[in-house]
Amino acid sequence: MSFISQRGLEFVRRVFRKFYAENPEVINVPRQPDRREYGYFPFGQSVMVRHLAFQSADEVRDEIRRVAPLHVYRSAAYYMYPRAPMEEKSWLGADLVFDIDADHLGLSCVSKHAYSVCPVHGLSEKVDGKCAECGSSMIEVDWVCENCIRSARTETAKLVNVLMDDFGVPESELEVGFSGNRGFHVTVYSEAFKLLDSMSRREIVSYLLGEGLQPRLHGIPGSEPGRRGRPRYEDYPEPLLDSWGWRGRIIRRMYTLISSGAAERLEPLSAKPDLAKKVREVWSLEPSWSVAPLSFWSRLSSEAVSIESVRIDPVVTTDIHRLMRMSGTLNGKTGLLAALIPLDEVEGADPLRDAAVLKSSYMVKLRVVYAPAFSLGGDSFDEVAEPRELELPLHAAVYLILRGLADPVKP
Repeated sequence: MSFISQRGLEFVRRVFRKFYAENPEVINVPRQPDRREYGYFPFGQSVMVRHLAFQSADEVRDEIRRVAPLHVYRSAAYYMYPRAPMEEKSWLGADLVFDIDADHLGLSCVSKHAYSVCPVHGLSEKVDGKCAECGSSMIEVDWVCENCIRSARTETAKLVNVLMDDFGVPESELEVGFSGNRGFHVTVYSEAFKLLDSMSRREIVSYLLGEGLQPRLHGIPGSEPGRRGRPRYEDYPEPLLDSWGWRGRIIRRMYTLISSGAAERLEPLSAKPDLAKKVREVWSLEPSWSVAPLSFWSRLSSEAVSIESVRIDPVVTTDIHRLMRMSGTLNGKTGLLAALIPLDEVEGADPLRDAAVLKSSYMVKLRVVYAPAFSLGGDSFDEVAEPRELELPLHAAVYLILRGLADPVKP
């Protein structure tokens, strides 16, 4: 948990207030705003103010400008009485929403940039949660690196493609946004999904995750009880790269693994380099199942499913009363904008550059206890290896303050 001083909170509050006062148009109010529940965390408070309702998008923006909260949320659900207690709201449906967070992707980089920092000595050995040098309580910092964002972006692009190709969701009903921290949100505004209950949404989650998927049922050779040897032509249609749905994604991924040589490095396929090489030669001309035994395709299809599955957070999608961070508002953990991303820009999106909307020429004098080298808003900043005072531009200063790594110096 990051620790932010009262002075730091007051500084950031003034920055947020100024931003909302000058840029109310960036606040992206959801469709049918009068049927939504809204909530926010005020600065310095750990309890959310919620069960709020407004009659129009302008009223929502006016409230955010008035309060200038640390975090702003809106419901994915539509309610007859959004201001009422939960059991009296009268649920009318909900958008189909997805959350992709770098924390849930099993990335090796996450453990490398989880820091314990002493507010006095910076990076320091931790003993029983305290600094070994002075006994101060340590600040736990969960940093976000470019690989985190890149990996989450890849999953988001996969999700968008599956929603459009397999579920037939048109572009006009899809919205993609950066969370302002370590991931992305995808919202489907569609009457086709609006009334689905939690169990039905769980079926969509299972499909995206590839849970229980049996490649054999999609015409992909795999292990069969009591059978060995090579696939029989009559049992499996030839592997066409333009096949639809999961079958197509598995075949295309297998083709990539084979042609790149990655298949030859998979266990236990690596023990049969001659076979893997033969498969690569054949598939470079015309893909065919008959070139390898069932066990080969079983291992390769398993790897393909693992890569092609979309690693969403199941809890978010199945919660039909979920409060989601409102796009077009500032994230109180970073000062970055939870920014919308055009669908044709998702694969190349660079939110650590583009969402740094607080960027300005204004310099802030800070005491930084520690900071790794990082890039933000198109600017690069060197590592601050030990506590010291320095000046940073506003967007970087707010970022470090909200991470619990810096504090404004009194003028």
